[in-house]
Parts: sequence; structure tokens; C-alpha cells
Amino acid sequence: MTVQIDIDDEVLAEVHDAIAILNESKEEAYLEAFRDLARKKKREAEVARQYAAAYGKNPIQPDEFDVEEEQLMEVWKDL
Repeated sequence: MTVQIDIDDEVLAEVHDAIAILNESKEEAYLEAFRDLARKKKREAEVARQYAAAYGKNPIQPDEFDVEEEQLMEVWKDL
């Protein structure tokens, strides 16, 4: 299968520099990058699904994250 995409010249130059340093073919580098991106996106979607399921079972309570002004000032003072 052939895929065509538009890539910014600056990005393309960076990619070509990296490929030269790693001594890989362009095809290998692009395939690896696409696989990595697909895995990352799949994992992000799974984590988002898990968060949604968990918060669906245990919703945030109205006062769960309430913090007094004095507590905030104390924390910010130490940063």
C-alpha cells in the first residue's frame, strides 16, 4: 500500500537527519514511527476508557476537592 501525506519541510529535514544518524532506511523509520504512534494512541484511548469507567462507578463527590484558603496559601508558600 502506498500512503501520501504532506510534511512540513522543517519536520522532514529533522526526520532525515535522524534517519541518517540512526543509519535506517526512510521506510523503516516511517513504519516504526507509525507503529509507535498507533500503539500510543491505542493506549491513550484505553486509559481514557478506564478513567471513564472508574469515575462512572465512583463519581467525584461535591466536597471531595474542597480546600480552605489557608491550606492553599500554605502549599503555595512552600513552592
